[in-house]
Amino acid sequence: MNRLTVLFCAAVCAIVLALSASTASAGSDCCSAPPAPTEQPADLSLNTLAKGNSAFAIKLYQQLGAAGGNLFFSPFSVSSALGMTYAGARENTATEMQAAMSFGLDQEPLHDAFRQLNEKLASTANSDGQKLNIANGLCLTGGDVSEEFKALLQKNYAAEMFAGDLEKINGWVKTKTEGKIEKILEALDPDSVCVLLNAIYFKGIWESQFDEKQTKEAPFRLSETENAQVPFMYQKGSYRLIEKDDFQAIAMPYKGKALSMIAVLPQKVDGLAGLEKDLSPEKVTAWLAELDAASEQDVKLYLPKFKLETGYDLVPACTALGMKDAFAPAAADFTGMGWPKGKLWISQIKHKAFVEVNEEGTEAAAATAVEMATKSISMDPVFKADHPFIFMIRDNSTGSLLFMGRIANPASK
Repeated sequence: MNRLTVLFCAAVCAIVLALSASTASAGSDCCSAPPAPTEQPADLSLNTLAKGNSAFAIKLYQQLGAAGGNLFFSPFSVSSALGMTYAGARENTATEMQAAMSFGLDQEPLHDAFRQLNEKLASTANSDGQKLNIANGLCLTGGDVSEEFKALLQKNYAAEMFAGDLEKINGWVKTKTEGKIEKILEALDPDSVCVLLNAIYFKGIWESQFDEKQTKEAPFRLSETENAQVPFMYQKGSYRLIEKDDFQAIAMPYKGKALSMIAVLPQKVDGLAGLEKDLSPEKVTAWLAELDAASEQDVKLYLPKFKLETGYDLVPACTALGMKDAFAPAAADFTGMGWPKGKLWISQIKHKAFVEVNEEGTEAAAATAVEMATKSISMDPVFKADHPFIFMIRDNSTGSLLFMGRIANPASK
């Protein structure tokens, strides 16, 4: 029997909003209205949101990737959670958040675009037999927020509203990620008012499935002088591939081809640092556009199995990107949530992510299709991800980057 190769991904972002010493309550006259909406066609709003989210993904990759080693996160999850938070931000707090997050839309069209994007992502993936669950939540942990803010979150983010504590929050996370992430927060601020949550879970089956019998141990070259033995999956299949002087990039579609994993592999074993140094939203957009335009060709593909669990404190990264007032008790302006300026501020942003590429389940029907073509063996291009590489999981119709990471050592979890 051949075995399906299944990709599990899960990510959670939690934003804790706390009080600086205050006895004010939500729902008072301090709640200011959002800026007037700017009308834009739905497709333009979606494209603008997806483009901005991708730009933020690259900026966040550069911030988190500076530490070295394996890297995995969901820029979409972070953008969604901070998008909800941005809905309550006003004045300079909102201006800084908009710039840091690369939100190219004003308040009202942005949140409506998130609604459209969430609906489109889930319906497209699930119609192709994949499983993509996106969940948003607002947990009231010690205070309340305005009814207007709650209504906005429910309308545009389908946010679940509930009151609770640490146990309730972590339980919600575990449920929404199907047990892949058991805990997002270790503690709550003593003056915590609420926690904004986003969880995304993806389980995908390759369009062209790997045969477990072809999986073999082989060296993954960590550097010019150091190797690690890891299991490599192999198949000869039809893929979109581009080859440059300094890298190769391949698009590996999931069943139905609505979503793909993109792998960007430097030509040199130690070439990733140079590739990352020049990484920019414009370059990634150009790579993806070239991949989309490329014709499929037979490729000998070697992909390591890997499993990563990561956790990040995003306050330093967001601060470095220009979000400063949101973390400063005296300066933070979240009057859109019903609290006076300087009374509500972000005390934590935590992000955890999980990914596993492995063989699970059984399937025989389509297994022989990969091995049938026995044309020119020596002429087929090879994509062998046997040294550090970048990978992304992308919704092809909108261009949204749902997950992004770096494999520096598949043997290290």
